[in-house]
Amino acid sequence: MKNIQEKIEKLKAELLEYSSKYYSENISVISDIEFDTKLKELEKLEEEFPEFKQMDSPTHTVGGIASNKFKKVAHKYPMKSLSNTYSISEVVQFNQRVSKSIKKFNLAYILELKLDGLSIALHYEEGKLVQALTRGDGEIGEDVTDNIREIASIPQKLSQNFTGEIRGEIVLPISEFKRINENRAKMGEVEFANPRNAASGTLRQHDSKVVKERQLDGYFYFLQSPENYYISTHLESIAYIEKLGLKTTGYFAKCTTLQELENTINKYEKLSKKLNFETDGLVIKLNECGLYEQLGTTAKSPRWAIAYKFPAQKETTRLLAVTFQVGRTGVITPVAELEEVLLSGSRVKRASLHNFSEIKRKDIRIGDRVVVEKAAEIIPQVVSSIVGSRSGDELKIVRPVHCPSCNSKLVEKGMALICMNRQCFEKVKQQITYFASRSALNIEGLGEKIVEVLLTHKIVTTLSELYDLESKKSQLMELDGFGKKRVNSLLENIEKSKKISVSKFIYSLGISFVGSVTADILEDSFHTVEAIRSKSVEELLAVNGIGVQTAQSIFDYFRDEHCQIELEELLSKGFQFTEKTYTEVGDSFFYGKKILITGSFEEFKRDDLKEIIKSLGAQNVASISKNTDILLVGNEPGSKLEKAQNYGIMIMTESEFKLKLTEMRK
Repeated sequence: MKNIQEKIEKLKAELLEYSSKYYSENISVISDIEFDTKLKELEKLEEEFPEFKQMDSPTHTVGGIASNKFKKVAHKYPMKSLSNTYSISEVVQFNQRVSKSIKKFNLAYILELKLDGLSIALHYEEGKLVQALTRGDGEIGEDVTDNIREIASIPQKLSQNFTGEIRGEIVLPISEFKRINENRAKMGEVEFANPRNAASGTLRQHDSKVVKERQLDGYFYFLQSPENYYISTHLESIAYIEKLGLKTTGYFAKCTTLQELENTINKYEKLSKKLNFETDGLVIKLNECGLYEQLGTTAKSPRWAIAYKFPAQKETTRLLAVTFQVGRTGVITPVAELEEVLLSGSRVKRASLHNFSEIKRKDIRIGDRVVVEKAAEIIPQVVSSIVGSRSGDELKIVRPVHCPSCNSKLVEKGMALICMNRQCFEKVKQQITYFASRSALNIEGLGEKIVEVLLTHKIVTTLSELYDLESKKSQLMELDGFGKKRVNSLLENIEKSKKISVSKFIYSLGISFVGSVTADILEDSFHTVEAIRSKSVEELLAVNGIGVQTAQSIFDYFRDEHCQIELEELLSKGFQFTEKTYTEVGDSFFYGKKILITGSFEEFKRDDLKEIIKSLGAQNVASISKNTDILLVGNEPGSKLEKAQNYGIMIMTESEFKLKLTEMRK
């Protein structure tokens, strides 16, 4: 059983890291199909061993996290992600599940293009655009209304006095992407990797003029609560969206047989290569909207729709060399240096080789012609070598003995090679870059290149020394490119970063297996940095959502002598940790109410629920009566549910309770 738990923890940590990179940093470490294979493996293990299922599992979470650059806003209706399929047989299985669930056959589906951009939810009141939110983590998004107003194709005033929510995708046209990259190349700037990356980065600009200049576009495909507008089918909702004045792709096909589905999939796959926006597949939706509620959703996906991903685009090229990158934890990662090849609209010179065991398994050699794949991702990967094309001059890839940055002797840990030198230049650079990144302390103006300059000139050597830069202002201003305005802005942003939540601070330390979700759990459970660092492995394991590997990693980090010294130095710089509080609206909703808990819960321990209820000014009650205000129900609620219905008591599910808390939190 211990091996099973360790396997679950490892899969969970990998998937959370991949998701964080993709949604928060626009970096894809592995392909979609590899991600989904690992996700399905985790789902299967969690079903077989539910005792090891945790609330921060990627099988529950959606998307990434909302950036601190923009105001965070709770979605009125969670923005779920779609489950992926990669074959017609999986589409057939999806149809069988739907038919069996609703006991209805000969169903009609709508096929539509799946755009590769940034999901957006537009809110209109009486026909006027009032708010635009990104997906964020599915429950909380970023308010990017000002930037959306700069997109010419999105009307600020609709043709009718519509009030409601419409969802779609923000994309950068391929022609515009090429124009921007040509200009960036002329200016000596780093080119965007692909249109999705460019669209995501553009929409998150603080300067809305940049959004206007880059000519983003928007296509819309989903009307929230269509029944409110007397609409009964998805195809009718698309026609209504178009009538309001919003753009759709115009490619929607109704299919009533599996043969029609297969034919349309093949047709749209060929069509997708001729369009001026990137697509990575199709979305298959049940046409009859009235069945959506009956089918419901899983923790992260609707059961009435599914994504069909096109096969990955592949190209062949020559592997010229292999370089070795040093990560913030010291892990050495091999990277393929390639003859330039055009792949999914991007010029590719580098690709991931993942690790040394993969190199050995695939028998990849320097000089090989290799197959490079890019399935809706930013970092391509080497899939295989073409052994038949070898001349005999190819060289085996040799594992390095010494760190390519500091020349320290590398240490083997499992399948990984690690640099253990704490002063390793590249390792420290990655640690500081991670600490300052948007997902962590969000220090604007302190990207990897600036960190490298500071380290090269020995102005900074540790995390804590960032907070001593005010005293080195004159040194900074002597550096190339560091004018007075830039230096003052950087110092101001560093100072601003001292006011931060406990969870963000913990996340920024880069503790292995501690992502944003785990950091939130730690703050919610222990409240302060001091409390978190003092806990034993057993105390950490007692928290719902923290497994064995994560608990041990947290414990080891706070017992490491070097980490303790660095943490003390950081804490001495005057951090002001903000507390999670509730709004008056939230307090008034729960305050004084009598709440009864019944059933078993997936994400909360009963004791934790009772503490939360108590903190909201509400009262926990032990039995149901006509005086009970809310019945909080989990799985298998028993007879209390029927009694609550008879008494007219408000019934709240775990997800509804969680959403209410999210709305209330500042």
